[in-house]
Amino acid sequence: MKKKLLIILPLLVIFNIANIIAEEPPIASGGWYWDSGINLNGKWFYEVSESYNEQDGWALVLGRKLHYWLYDTYTYHNGYGKSIIDKYVPIWIESMGYVIDFDHIRHVSPNNDLASSVKALMKQRGCDVSVALITDSQYPYVVINNFDKDKGIYWTDIYPLIR
Repeated sequence: MKKKLLIILPLLVIFNIANIIAEEPPIASGGWYWDSGINLNGKWFYEVSESYNEQDGWALVLGRKLHYWLYDTYTYHNGYGKSIIDKYVPIWIESMGYVIDFDHIRHVSPNNDLASSVKALMKQRGCDVSVALITDSQYPYVVINNFDKDKGIYWTDIYPLIR
């Protein structure tokens, strides 16, 4: 019995750490798709995540390595990312057992303090939206960064979460 516990306990610890670090992608994990497909700027899509070029990457922010989900809204959605912010991300957050504290959402525009590593990651991947789930503090939150090409500015929404 003791041997089984010695094997199971480390596996549980590793599983819990993996859940904190590597979450599923916001759009692809929701199974969002178009039954008959959709033509966006001359290209057919069936998976919503593919139309936004959903991908992930890492950036160093204030000495912390943060996992970001990245989206290109300009190539096929003409810069319209409202569905990511108002639909896909909130449903993703709730699917992980969190609730958004809507009374305390912060909007920073322009965000002149956005970490240069986040800007560089977004630029390198050709994306104008980045999303990070931060759970390594007492108060978990989601950060959504946007680059507005017309204005040449970054803006950020911060969603406090309750579990």
